[in-house]
Amino acid sequence: MPLYEKLLKVDTRIIYVLVLLAMLIPMIKPMGLPIGVSENTRKVYNLIESLPEGSVILVSHDTGPGNAPELNPMLTALARQAFRKNLKIVAMCLFDQANGPQFIQDSIEPVAQEMGKEYGKDWINLGYKMQAQQTLKMMIDDFWKGANNVDWSGKDLSQFPIMANVKSIKKDVAVIFETTVGTPGYADWMTYVAEPTGKPLTGGASLTMYSGVQQYIRSGQLKGFLGGMRGAAEYEKLVGKPGKGSAGMDSQSIGHLIVIGLIIIGNIGYYMQRKAALKK
Repeated sequence: MPLYEKLLKVDTRIIYVLVLLAMLIPMIKPMGLPIGVSENTRKVYNLIESLPEGSVILVSHDTGPGNAPELNPMLTALARQAFRKNLKIVAMCLFDQANGPQFIQDSIEPVAQEMGKEYGKDWINLGYKMQAQQTLKMMIDDFWKGANNVDWSGKDLSQFPIMANVKSIKKDVAVIFETTVGTPGYADWMTYVAEPTGKPLTGGASLTMYSGVQQYIRSGQLKGFLGGMRGAAEYEKLVGKPGKGSAGMDSQSIGHLIVIGLIIIGNIGYYMQRKAALKK
């Protein structure tokens, strides 16, 4: 069989296996392929890096299962940077009652254990909070009341040393870190908390939302922002620890290279076939 026929008759199962391996291997073991860091990502990193030891970061992780692969790595990278600097994290969610609290726990607790940080002392998960607007307004002056006085497991906040110094957003929170896919989301935090109190607001958005926040970054209302999985990968690079964001970008990059390679092979086969037909 001529070479061009072999090129044009590659078993599709081989193609599927190649693409599957190209996508799967980097997800299991991130390769850390080179990636540039955008100015918006650098602003997020620099803001957290500028905080003095002991500062409190208030996290609102507002995502569902569909966008969790983009936004969960952002939270993990934040935890790694914050714990390295001995900062405190108070996390909550306004978006997904069923999944949000568990996403927070799964994204932060492994990093805390790895870095010798303790739940209730160095960070806390307040879980899902209803009636976003009312909750946020209340937390400005009375954080415990806005949080219903309990963490995600229903334990009273008085049991946790971290909460002894977090009585209000106005006095005790240094930065708000919001990860968002819709409403409630960054607009609520901006309108009801960041603007009235002057607290810096940063975080990240799903890629589909990212273009919609650019004007707020330019105006300074958002202190940088992470865009989708690429933003998470960029943040991981600055933090110095490739994670699921980097793995996802590696997987996409290798997958694209495989597809491009197959297109080139197909075109070479077609050209050779056409050339052979002209000679007949």
